[in-house]
Amino acid sequence: MANRPRRRACIVGASFPLVSSAIVCGLLLATGCTPKPKGMPDLAPVTGTVTFDGQPLATATISFSTPGGQVSVGGMDGGGRYEMRYSGPYKGVAIGPNTVSITTRTDHPVGPNWKDPIPAKYNKKSELKVDVKPGPNTFDFELTSK
Repeated sequence: MANRPRRRACIVGASFPLVSSAIVCGLLLATGCTPKPKGMPDLAPVTGTVTFDGQPLATATISFSTPGGQVSVGGMDGGGRYEMRYSGPYKGVAIGPNTVSITTRTDHPVGPNWKDPIPAKYNKKSELKVDVKPGPNTFDFELTSK
């Protein structure tokens, strides 16, 4: 038995390139070094805060949309802070001009006569326009009920 080949060492040695390749691919995926899907615009990170009549807006959804129809969406945390997400794991907003829409988020379906407490000039008829530049962007919005 002393002359018996050590098969375990051969199996581990043979699988090392496979295991190391899997680890490298996993690290690349985790760090965002994956090719972007076809047709996806160049994105830039966008964060900020939203207040309504001087108070942080906690129950709202914010969206940025380009003239070409690319849309990114974010939600507010308890302090009115948001971070935009384009699609799936991709964070950010399409670079260039965007219209911003901010609407009240509800936990249940609303009736046909429901009126968003946030005025239409911030959502359905939004007057909020921004120009997203390459690199990190911060846009803070101070909304009023009047």
